[in-house]
Amino acid sequence: MHNAVYLKSYSDLTEFEAKGVLKLPLESLVTFCIYTSCSPKEVNLFLIPFENDEDKAELSVQFDGIVDFIAAEDVPWSVALCSYPVVFCEDTVVTGLCAVARHICKYRTTSPSPQEHEEGLLGFRKSCLQAPNEVSIWTKFCEVDLFKTVSELLSITSLQEIPSNLVRFENHLNKPVRIHNVYKVARNIKKESLDKIKDNENVNTESKEEKVVENRKPKTRKWKSNTKKELEVDCSTKIEDLDVNHQFAEGPFLTLADLILLPLYYIITSKVSESTIESILPLTHKWYKTITSIPEFKTTLDLLRGLNSKPLCVENISCPEMSDVSLYKCDPKRHNPKKRLFTKEDDIENALSVLVDGMELNVQSNDLKIGTIKWNDIPEGANPTAGHLPDDRMARKTQQLENLALAVMSISADRDLIVDFCCGSGHLGILLAYLLPKCTIILLENKEQSLMRARKRVHEMGLKNVYFYQCNLDFFIGKFDVGIGLHACGIASDLVLDKCLKANAKFVLCPCCYGSLHATDRLVYPRSSKYEKLPIDKYLCIGHAADQTHEDHPLAVRGARCMAVIDSDRGHLALESRYKVTLSKLTPLSCTPKNNLLVGIPS
Repeated sequence: MHNAVYLKSYSDLTEFEAKGVLKLPLESLVTFCIYTSCSPKEVNLFLIPFENDEDKAELSVQFDGIVDFIAAEDVPWSVALCSYPVVFCEDTVVTGLCAVARHICKYRTTSPSPQEHEEGLLGFRKSCLQAPNEVSIWTKFCEVDLFKTVSELLSITSLQEIPSNLVRFENHLNKPVRIHNVYKVARNIKKESLDKIKDNENVNTESKEEKVVENRKPKTRKWKSNTKKELEVDCSTKIEDLDVNHQFAEGPFLTLADLILLPLYYIITSKVSESTIESILPLTHKWYKTITSIPEFKTTLDLLRGLNSKPLCVENISCPEMSDVSLYKCDPKRHNPKKRLFTKEDDIENALSVLVDGMELNVQSNDLKIGTIKWNDIPEGANPTAGHLPDDRMARKTQQLENLALAVMSISADRDLIVDFCCGSGHLGILLAYLLPKCTIILLENKEQSLMRARKRVHEMGLKNVYFYQCNLDFFIGKFDVGIGLHACGIASDLVLDKCLKANAKFVLCPCCYGSLHATDRLVYPRSSKYEKLPIDKYLCIGHAADQTHEDHPLAVRGARCMAVIDSDRGHLALESRYKVTLSKLTPLSCTPKNNLLVGIPS
């Protein structure tokens, strides 16, 4: 079985053998630390030499072990489509640091630490860092935010202010722990505390001289244990009043997150100095001392001690003020931009009144030959009629899939590489793999369980033209011919569109969840210059109204127009990139309330 981790390196085998030094980018160093700590015997590790033409920091580390190098031209093509680190296991590619770290953890051979959860470094239900950074504030902090901070520290010589992300982590450690079964954890902690007290009492009792009274008739006693009552933790108790603290990054248990943060904070401490961290970020310093004292992390620390890193000048350093919230998405103090009030009628009409002639694309008639796919001939794994869905849901699903499949088939050619972005369980991509056996299909999904369901069906069907990518859209950077997205939620449709435009690939999109559109560090709304004079508040107001497309609803007509407005903005963005664009509707309209079909072909 092919099961390997691929890392970018700024040194080659000859240089390593001569000097015993590895020059690695930050992401590679952290992944290498995780690999050496977990020692996964069934997972190989390969370093790929690259020239550092991106002006990224090179971290030089002494290493006296054995490392395998592989030339860039010998890397599997499916791996080369992604940003490193990358795992390639059989026909599945995993990319993104947290996802790669989780994969390494699953093959771990080293002994667990007593401080870990009973299910290991991946924690309760093995869910540690499972949520992608697009939806998880915590994963984004571990995988993106803190990496940016460390990269910035490596590129400067002096520091006047503590980076904001370090303050965010300090605030996080000061907040109530929000984990699964927190009340059960609180009871267990209370039980352990009581057990220690009783053990001490027993030791003291046994050390005293026992007085034995002979020939004394024992008295009958009615004894009732108070243990259960002592262990009771009322579920109405506020979480902040429970005795569950952040001994580790995610709460009372050591997890993979601590192992990822360890090398980053080792570098931070070496650059800023431990005394500065202790004085300004005391909880972070306490966590760091706890982590570095764990025997199971000795291998990682030995490796990190081989780093060559010069300290920064940090005289008169200040600390910025940050919002006092944790890194938990469910923190009640956190502002949630999606929890907006319902848009008022006057707001919608005022927003639509800003539109002028030429901004909205004509919604054309759908000329796809719906009904030409013979579903009775489609194998069960690619066929919603196989009995997995209720009849009405099954009928609508087949109609949606047929619309998208026919649209893709009309613009694709033999040997095309087709990417089904946000594929879920792969219904559309698997159908296309069956209908287009001469094309290669990539099913790309960031949810591991959904992708594994798709993989199981593909293997049962015996399809050989399908590859599986477990990753965020960000980490897929390769060229492809056709990109598709069926109901990619909210900003995901825009991320798919951007991927297609950058790759100069054809696209077939059926967007949804217009009401959840919001500006991010990667996306700015409106998307096109045609819409640039439409204020963002009015744009989002139209997006909110676009979700009012329920069947037999008086607002459905206006909702359909609002959908067309948002998709026209997306279409104009493609037109500005010299694409031929058509905006039409799925047939029949009743197959889904979100029934716009946006198709683009580069000229």
